[in-house]
Amino acid sequence: MSEKEPTAESAHQEGCCCGAEDPAAGDAYRCSDDAYAGPMRKVDVDFLYLDLACCDRCQGADKRVEAAVERCHSVLAACGYDLVLNSIHVDSAKLAEAYRFESSPTIRVNGADICPSVEENDCACCSDMSDAAVTCRVFPFNDAYYEVPPTDLIVRGIIEAVMQDRQPDNAALPYELPENLARFYAGVQEKSRAEAGCCCGDTSAAKPGKGAASEDSCCCC
Repeated sequence: MSEKEPTAESAHQEGCCCGAEDPAAGDAYRCSDDAYAGPMRKVDVDFLYLDLACCDRCQGADKRVEAAVERCHSVLAACGYDLVLNSIHVDSAKLAEAYRFESSPTIRVNGADICPSVEENDCACCSDMSDAAVTCRVFPFNDAYYEVPPTDLIVRGIIEAVMQDRQPDNAALPYELPENLARFYAGVQEKSRAEAGCCCGDTSAAKPGKGAASEDSCCCC
């Protein structure tokens, strides 16, 4: 009985023979399912938000940004990109200025917003936190508006921003804190002082005969 001709299956089990007949080829020809081994370019995905303790929108967006980055990671890694997620709590006007914060929540890829426009509606959570009328961001997608950005919206935004090498479009413009955010920060600060019972600067707490509150009358000192 003659020996059987090797089948494709048996050849696969015995190992790939690519380049085996050409000793000079060395490791130039392979059949293994190797991952991308070239240089990696870092990509920062910034998730900027006002609050994760009470705000439903920020809480929902936080979970979906994480899910979107996880889904994008392997795909973009194959293209030479290393995604890094940065969660940034923009809890003061000073930080808002540093990050040129426009509305909460915001998702940026290398500084570029994944959405071309900023649209908002009333946010009960942030209004309650600050005792002020505060609006937060809504996201257009599938011919509708979402208070929590859908995961697919974020995935598409990340992929497009990376592959198009999108750059921030307002980096050269002067930044001015939006009135909406100014109300939020001022309201939260005032509410915090009131809940702490702080009377700093309250002349009604001054000692008799004094025109203003002294250090002794100030409960914050």
